[in-house]
This record gives sequence, structure tokens and C-alpha cells, in this order.
Amino acid sequence: RRLVKQEMQQAGRVRRIFSFGMVVLAIHLAQKEVAAATLCKNPLLFQLNTRVIMDEMTKTKGTPATLDDFPDKELDKIAALGYDIVYFLGVWQTGEYGIKKSIKLLNLDASMKGYPKEAACSSPFAITDYSVNKDFGGDDALVRLRKRCHERGLKLLVDFVPNHMAVDHPWTKTKPELLIQGSENSLHREPQNFFKVDNIVFAHGKDMYYDGWEDTVQINYGNPKAREEMCKIINKIAGIADGIRCDMAMLLCEDVLEKTWGGRLAPFGQPRASGQFWPPAIQGAKKINPEFLFVAECYWDREYELQKFGFDFCYDKSLYDRLKSLDVFQVKAHLLADLNYQKKLVRFIENHDEERAADTWKDTRQNLAAATISFTVPGLHFLHDGQQEGRVRRISMHVNRRLRLDEDVKDKAIASKYSALVEALRSEAIRNGNWARCKTTPSMDGNLSHERFVAHCCWTDSHELVLVVVNFCSEGSNGHVILPNEMSWLRGSKQRLSCRLTSAKIEKDGGVLLGDQNGLWLSMEPWQAHVFNVEKV
Repeated sequence: RRLVKQEMQQAGRVRRIFSFGMVVLAIHLAQKEVAAATLCKNPLLFQLNTRVIMDEMTKTKGTPATLDDFPDKELDKIAALGYDIVYFLGVWQTGEYGIKKSIKLLNLDASMKGYPKEAACSSPFAITDYSVNKDFGGDDALVRLRKRCHERGLKLLVDFVPNHMAVDHPWTKTKPELLIQGSENSLHREPQNFFKVDNIVFAHGKDMYYDGWEDTVQINYGNPKAREEMCKIINKIAGIADGIRCDMAMLLCEDVLEKTWGGRLAPFGQPRASGQFWPPAIQGAKKINPEFLFVAECYWDREYELQKFGFDFCYDKSLYDRLKSLDVFQVKAHLLADLNYQKKLVRFIENHDEERAADTWKDTRQNLAAATISFTVPGLHFLHDGQQEGRVRRISMHVNRRLRLDEDVKDKAIASKYSALVEALRSEAIRNGNWARCKTTPSMDGNLSHERFVAHCCWTDSHELVLVVVNFCSEGSNGHVILPNEMSWLRGSKQRLSCRLTSAKIEKDGGVLLGDQNGLWLSMEPWQAHVFNVEKV
């Protein structure tokens, strides 16, 4: 018996050494592979709705499609357009309860009306297992997709929903202690916020301002074991993808958890977890994959706090709201923020949660003006599939369908305009250069309309220069634009300004661009946008 015990102990040591070696090897391979896809300073992201794409490919193919069927030529196209990151929304396994909820919504949600029952699917934010949906080919298909992305210099981003799981997640039966629980009184008083599985009352996932999401169950971050389990999930994803878009990331801030759940966070019979969840979680994942991206969906002015926690990029909902309100002075004020803060923001005018940009800015000129501003300031530039085509109808997260392109686009000319903008974003000055605001001054007659210009420039150390000027206003504006003194190399030579969005070309002495003769004079139509390449003649 003693010999058998010694042999078992020796075998255990061998297994531990082997397991440790495999972990080290996995980390080494992840580091080696990721190194080939290092991001530029201001990356461009393209978001795809996985369920919609799978449904469309299935109909085209005639048999069920998986991630392996996503065409190489589409990845080639995405890479050729200059995108750095492709974000596949909704790859994880979801449950039956979510489908039942979605079926009920078919005739209630305006974005779902007209679709058949077969179009209903569970919300991608009600996850039953962080394994790739079996209908999409499982984890192995995602690994193969990631490899194909890397071959084209693309990073692969997926979802992480830290606040909650699906209401039918196995933990309600196998690990109920990891979830926020209530009492029969809680269920009686707040049936919209609590539900029952067997003899246990659980809380729906929620934030501190609104009622719970009925297809979710709240994770208990007061329980240290719950934190451990969520970190394991993040670490798993770090081995098969290049980053995560963290849904409602600010809900895990300690004070938010306390305000939302209070005493319910204390796990029965053990001390409550303390300290912020995100810093150690991020540090742990980056030990496995040093360039693993953390992108935070973030509201309530929590961006700076999450940046300090280690997030690479945080949603800039404030800029979106200011652009949506068409308030040029609020937009300009927003861009006065410190550059170290701005460069870690996600700039967007459309995503799966917001209305389509072509519907929000029904005037295509406004749409392009807002996009030009958003995509030429520092940060991650986020473009949602369909935005570049001018699609109008938002895709509900509860269906796997969208309208045919010819039914969904009102202004067919918008596609070529977005194509020109995306092409302009390939400039090295925009991708990796320095950025600064430009001064604007009135015309000789003292006209103050120049204040409605949003003007800035990007440049590299090798003197590649891009000047962006947008008249973010419903009226014509004119005035002078003066570039910063950092571009002193312009002086003494003639410069040609070629707009990437229009056919406009201007030739000026470099000193004029720096303020001689009052600067570069421009007269711009309402909502007009210029992205000038500035080159020596």
C-alpha cells in the first residue's frame, strides 16, 4: 500500500509538472502568434453580427453554416479595406429560455416586426456557456477563424458579459452560491427582478437604475469563488481570441455593485470579496496573452476609471451623444480632453445597441460629417456592418435576420461616400501619427462662422500630414484654419491639399498653412467635410 501511495504521489507530481509545462507552452504560443498582429495607435474595427451572417450563409449554402464557412474572400476584403480588428458579435452558446422570450417579442419590438417565428433567437447577452455555439462549429471553429484572421493581420474580438448569465445557466442548479439570491418576500415584492428555480430565489441581472433583464441571472461578485470562475472564463477566451468587448463593464465597479445589491453580496458562511474585480482579472489574462484587448462598453462617465483599471479602450458615448445632438460647440469642447485619455476611447456613431447612423442622421451629409469627426480623432474607430452601406433598420438582438440590402437602404449613394472615408483612414498619419487641434480665425469681415469648424490634423515624423476640417452646421461657414507650429517643415515650400472625400484641390505656400496671411481660408457648405492629404508640390 505504501509503495502504491508513493507511486501515486510521484504520478501526481509528474502530472502537475506536465500541466504546468502545457500552460507555459500555451502562453508561449499565444505570445508568439499575437506578436504578428500588434495594433496601430488608432485601430479600425469592423463589427459583424454572427447569427445574421450564419443564417444568410446557411440559406446560400443550403446546409447549416459554421464559422468555418465564413469566406476567406470576406476576410481578405475586410483586411484590404484597412481594418485591424474584426468583432464577431454573439458567438457563445445560448439557451432555450431566451428563444421563448424572443418569440414573444416578435410582434412587440418594431425592429422585429414582420419576421417569422424561425427568426427568433436568444439574446447573445444571455449566455449559458462560454463555448462557441455548437451550431457555429464550437471552439475549434473559432480557433480556426482566429488563425485565418491572423494570416491577414486581423485581430479577432468576441463578447464577454461579466454582469450576468442566462436565466437557464447551469449554475442555477450546480453552483447557486455564485449567483445573487433573494427570498420569497423578494419574489413577491419584485417579481420583475427575481425568479425561482426549484427552491431557490435568484435575482435577474440588472443595473442600479432599471428593472432586471428577465432572461438573465445576476452573478454575485461578493463571492470570491464567483470572481475566480469569471477569471477562468476570461483566461479561456484569451487563449482562443484576441480580445473581448465587455458588456456594461462599469456594473462591476465596487461602488456600483454596492449600490445595486448591498447586503446580498455577502456569501453565506464566508467573507465577502473586496477590491475591484477588473484590475487583477485584466492582469491575469495579459499574462496568458500580453496583447489581449479589453474593450469596455461604458456609461455614467466611468471611462477614466476603467482606463485606470487597465482597459485598453472604453466607449465614448459622450461624443456620440454630442454628435447626435448636432451641437458643434459641445463636440469641440469634448475634444479638449487630455490626449492620454482620448487615445483610449472607442469612437462610434453606430453599433448594435444604437439606432442605425443612416436613421439617426437622416441627412447623409450629417452622417458623413459625424463619421469623419469620429473616425479621425484619437482612439479605436468602430464601424458596424451595414453602416457603410447606409442600412436604416436596426437589427434586434433577438432575431437572426435583417432586411435585404435593397429594402434597407434609402440613400444608395452613401456607400461610395463611406468607401472614400474608410480609404482615407488608411493613412499612416491617421493610424499611427500625432494629433492636434487646429486654430480657426474669422475672415476679414469678422464673420464668426469659423467657430463651427471642427479642425484637426494628424502627422508622422516622416512628414506625412492629413488635415481634417468639418463644417458641423446647417449653414455655410467660412474662415481661416491654422496648423500647429509642430509642422514647421511646411514653411518655405508650396503644398498641395487633396481632399480624399471630394475632388477639391488647393495649392498654398506652407507658411500660409502655419498662419501667414491669416492662414488657410476655406468656405464650406453645410455639413461639408474635408480630409486633405497635404504634400509638397
